[in-house]
Amino acid sequence: MSNGSSLCREDEECSVGSAIIELVKREDVIFFAGLFDALDSELLALLRAAKIPNDLYSSEHDYRYLPEVTVKNLIRLLGEQTCLAEFTLLITSACKHVYIPKFISKLTQQTSLKAALDEFALILTEHSTDAKVYTQYAGEKWWFVREKRGQQESWFQYAELFSVVFMSQLISELTRGAWQPEEVGVQADSVAEFNQLPGFSQVQFYAARPVTALFIPTNVMLSAISLPTQFTHPANATEPAIKSSSFVESFKYAIKPYTSTGKLPIKLAAEILNMNIRTLQRQLAKEGAVYSELIESMVLEQCLDLLKCQSIHITRIASKMGYSDAAHFTRAFKRQMQMTPTQYRRSCR
Repeated sequence: MSNGSSLCREDEECSVGSAIIELVKREDVIFFAGLFDALDSELLALLRAAKIPNDLYSSEHDYRYLPEVTVKNLIRLLGEQTCLAEFTLLITSACKHVYIPKFISKLTQQTSLKAALDEFALILTEHSTDAKVYTQYAGEKWWFVREKRGQQESWFQYAELFSVVFMSQLISELTRGAWQPEEVGVQADSVAEFNQLPGFSQVQFYAARPVTALFIPTNVMLSAISLPTQFTHPANATEPAIKSSSFVESFKYAIKPYTSTGKLPIKLAAEILNMNIRTLQRQLAKEGAVYSELIESMVLEQCLDLLKCQSIHITRIASKMGYSDAAHFTRAFKRQMQMTPTQYRRSCR
């Protein structure tokens, strides 16, 4: 991709210096976990291996986001448990019938393919803080670009295969099949697996690129499109992007699903976030936070919410939040709130 060599990602310092934990919507984690339905996989073992809370499918959940690393874990597990042909068949079918229709249903722009892809890029930020896709004119060509860090990680090769399939199907769907892949730049050092993707055997791949990018001819990129009517839903409002302007804030979003059963040991939190314990402590300290105090306050928040529900017995709340008995829960609660759980419950009536 000599003409496309100017495609580049943001400066590394700019992209990682803020040290924000990447988040992804819970519904997207459910989608990727659902890819295992066609395999003979035990669900709870899968969730544990991917470091996902066991209550992912529970209707009682009170969290909207999970660490984005959980999706990376799921994609890696799927890739490791299947051959390339099965992996691509699963992700291709899931993208075509589930994932892409969900995104297209939110699109409104039809003035050009570029306008629709730019709107898609904005919508994608609602689902993941690590979502970086955009249209770019480089080397006198239009490209649909996706940035992703972690090329040396074990999940990356599977994630890039997924991205190429998803992006190509999205463009093809929006153009009613008028666009077909011709040139694709990938970050992988080898293109052998990409050439085996359905419909990609004749595609010109460029390896070791700084980003993943699909070439789109100018006449296709700038032409008007007609959104597929079977996917569209009127008055689809765009949600705000996930907000996590500080490390502490993103940490609370990411860890909240795991505090539903009580205090979380820092070692387990670091494993969930794929982060060194000392790095986690250092990042929290930069913003004046201490792990134990932060976790204690997060557990207290959940206790307060549970106590507002008058039908849940205090003994059950104590057990759910990891206390050995109601007496231990009462003492810990009184130390923080200067009143007993019963007194707090009465004040909420």
